[in-house]
Amino acid sequence: MATEAGDGPGIWFRDPDGNLLNIKPGVKTIPDAPAVTAARAVQADQRGTVTRDAVPTIHPQRLSHILLFSADVPRAIRFYQQVLGLNLSDFSRDIIAFMHARHGCDHHLVAFAKSGGKGFHHAAWEVSTIDEVGNGATQMAAAGFKEGWGTGRHCLGSNYFHYVRDPWGSFCEYSAEIDFISAGYTWPTGDFPPENSLYLWGPDVPADFIHNTELEPLVTAE
Repeated sequence: MATEAGDGPGIWFRDPDGNLLNIKPGVKTIPDAPAVTAARAVQADQRGTVTRDAVPTIHPQRLSHILLFSADVPRAIRFYQQVLGLNLSDFSRDIIAFMHARHGCDHHLVAFAKSGGKGFHHAAWEVSTIDEVGNGATQMAAAGFKEGWGTGRHCLGSNYFHYVRDPWGSFCEYSAEIDFISAGYTWPTGDFPPENSLYLWGPDVPADFIHNTELEPLVTAE
C-alpha cells in the first residue's frame, strides 16, 4: 500500500507515537537458541589474549534491538502487545519497558523510554563476547567516536554493553550475551525500581544519556 514512505511490500502504518512501521515477511535473524561461546584452550606457553596490534576489526553479527522514546510508555506496551503480538519482558513503572517476540527471542527486541515525544535512542548490535564489546569500543574511539557510556553490564537483559554516541546525538551499542527467551517459555515479567532497571556495574551514567535529541538538540561543551 502507498504511504509517505512510498510504494513497497508489506503493511505500513504508524504506532501511537507516530513512528512509521513496515510489517512484512522476512528471514528470522534472531537464533532459535541462545548463542554459546566456545571455550578457548590455552596452552601453558600461550597467553590468554592477543596483543593490541593483532585484534581484528570488530564486525557486529546482527541488529539485536532498538530503544525508542515514547510520550506514553504504557500505551506503547499495549499497542505492541495487541497489534504486533510482542510480550512484555520487564519494566520500571512508566519510565522504561522491554519487549520480546514469541518465537524465541532476545530479552528485548524493542524497548521504550519515557520522554516528551517520540525519538530514537539507540540501536544495539550483537557481538560474541565482552572482549569484542571492549575492542569494538576501542576501535570506535580510535576512529574519533569517543563519547558514550560503558563498558558495563545491564541488569535487565544481563548483556554487556558499550554505547558509542553517533553524530546525531543518539547511540550505537555493542552488546554481548543478552538473556534469551525460548519460544513457548513464559518469562516472569518484573516491575523494577529505577535504580535496578539500568545497569549492574560500569561507569556512572552520563547526565545526557537519556536525552531525546529529536525534541531538543544536544548541547555539548566546546
